[in-house]
Amino acid sequence: MFDIAIIGGGPAGLSSAVTGAIRKKKIALFEQGEFSAKLQKAHTVDNYVGLPEISGKDLMQKMADHALSYEEVSLIKEKVTNIFIDNDNFMILTNKGNYQAKSVIMAIGVAPAKLLPGEKEFLGRGVSYCATCDAPLYRGKTAAIIGFSPKEEAEADFMAEMADKVYYI
Repeated sequence: MFDIAIIGGGPAGLSSAVTGAIRKKKIALFEQGEFSAKLQKAHTVDNYVGLPEISGKDLMQKMADHALSYEEVSLIKEKVTNIFIDNDNFMILTNKGNYQAKSVIMAIGVAPAKLLPGEKEFLGRGVSYCATCDAPLYRGKTAAIIGFSPKEEAEADFMAEMADKVYYI
């Protein structure tokens, strides 16, 4: 029985694990693959205080090392297939077993339904997902922002402060 089951090993999941462990909660951290594969491909991350100009891979390694340094955190490298309530607890079903927890934190991030042509191949080599994080990499260059909702207009405006030219699609 775990106090907290965290589904997802990206920055939000790892931060949740650290916060729970500090409070002496028994944590199950479910991550089926690499810790935040998208962040790991970032050449430089410069907006984490105290860690200037760090590569995405190094940042994820530091985050994972920190979270897993607590004895309260158990990394479970299994894919969660279902979660349901059983009495007052949660049952977490994976492709290999069943687990129980008093609470669940969903930190699974967002994945697009369908990638654009070339998106996967160029991730970390020109394609990124966060203007706030990556705009300085495009200083003096031409960039394109592909938006699916009105909030991306603000991302394009921010990118325009850094890049010489911005296309908003």
